[in-house]
Amino acid sequence: MAAEELRRALKGIEIEFENSLEEVVLLKDIQKLILPSGALTGLKAGSSLRVYHWVAEKLFEKELAKPAEDLLDMKTILQLRWKEKSNPAELQPLPRYFYLRAKRLASSGEPELMMHLRDIYSLRLAKIMSFAAKRIPASMVRNLTAEEEVFYNQLLGLVNAWHEFVGVGGNGR
Repeated sequence: MAAEELRRALKGIEIEFENSLEEVVLLKDIQKLILPSGALTGLKAGSSLRVYHWVAEKLFEKELAKPAEDLLDMKTILQLRWKEKSNPAELQPLPRYFYLRAKRLASSGEPELMMHLRDIYSLRLAKIMSFAAKRIPASMVRNLTAEEEVFYNQLLGLVNAWHEFVGVGGNGR
């Protein structure tokens, strides 16, 4: 039951992500682009456009556009991994919607990239579980992503229920 509640909450984050705006750079001229907000005409290659993420994905699939800024290339992933490993007591800042953006990278199936992403996931998970075990309120945990915040609140609820059950009770700190 807790897992299903977590899945629902994460689905909400995913919907929010899909409907967030993303800047793209057009790779080809587009005569007419019909968007939910209306039609755009006479778009030239090289121009920038802010569109919903789900629209951007369609443009990427058809090779009509590319991300204006590649937030998660190999260099960035390696830097994030190093920072996360070098600071065992705190979470490092990650780009907005990191895990959902990383899913796109993971679909490339590049083994080295996957290894580094798994390291980042594991390092952060261990830190998050440690914070929850100490019952630190979510408001005091810095640098949680939106996805992690949902997970952390669920985990903290489970830890608090466990403490109540074993008779420790209280609200932690």
